[in-house]
Amino acid sequence: MKKIFKIILLFTLTFNFLIFNSNLTRAANFEPSSYINTIYTVNLCGPGSSLTACVGPVVLGSTTAGTTFDLGSVAAGSSAGNMGNLSAAVPGTTYSFAQVVLSRAFTVTGQAGASGGSNRCRTETDNGFDVSSPSAVAGADDTAAAESQVIGIPSGNTISSNMIGTTSLTGLDGADNSSGNGNIADAEPRVKFRFALSAPITIKQGKLPTFTIAFDLSEALQFNTIGEGESATECVATPGPPNVTASFSN
Repeated sequence: MKKIFKIILLFTLTFNFLIFNSNLTRAANFEPSSYINTIYTVNLCGPGSSLTACVGPVVLGSTTAGTTFDLGSVAAGSSAGNMGNLSAAVPGTTYSFAQVVLSRAFTVTGQAGASGGSNRCRTETDNGFDVSSPSAVAGADDTAAAESQVIGIPSGNTISSNMIGTTSLTGLDGADNSSGNGNIADAEPRVKFRFALSAPITIKQGKLPTFTIAFDLSEALQFNTIGEGESATECVATPGPPNVTASFSN
C-alpha cells in the first residue's frame, strides 16, 4: 500500500493515532483527501512512562480551544504546523515517551468501498458525529462526490491500549476513563494518545531540539459494514489507524 509521509514540527502529534479494537463485523481502511483533528495539549512523559502510562507529564504546548490541523491537505514531506516548545522540558531528564490530548471527533473527506459490502461509500455532510452523543455515523452509499463529514470514536472498548478517554485538557487535569486504557465513555470528549519516541532524548541545558512527527494517512479512514444480510449497515465511517514516527533533531 502506498505510504505518504507528512510532517508536523514541534509537537503536533495529531490523530495519527487511532488504532481501533474493532467491534465491527468488517472494516477496510483508506486514505482520506482531508483529515482534520484538534489537539489540546502535547506532553513529554517522564521516567517510568510507557505506552500505557504517562508518568510526570510535562506540558510542552496547550490551548483551551485546541489547535486544529488538516493533515490530509499537506504535501508529502511538508509541515502541517507547530504547537508548543521544549522550554518546559527538564534539563538532564531522559524522555522516551510522549502524549497528546486530542478531540475524539475528526472531520474527513474520502471515498472507497465498504468492506464486506457491495456499495461504494463516501463521506457526506448531513450525518455528522455528535461528541455529546457519541455513536458511529454512516456515510453515503452512492456515486456522488465525497463531502466533508465529522466522524468520531464511539464509546466503549473501542481504542487501543495506548489510548484512554478523558475529560483532561492539559494531560494534568480532569479525569481518565474509570475502566482504564482502551476505553472511552460518552462524557469524555477527548482522548490521551501515548507513543514512543524513535529514540530516547536527554534534554541539555540551553539546547532545544526540534520534535518532528511523521505520519502515514494511507489507512486513516475506515468504512465498515455492521451486521449481516438484510439487516447490515454499510458505509459506517470511523477514524482508521495512521502510523506515527516521532523523533528529535538538533
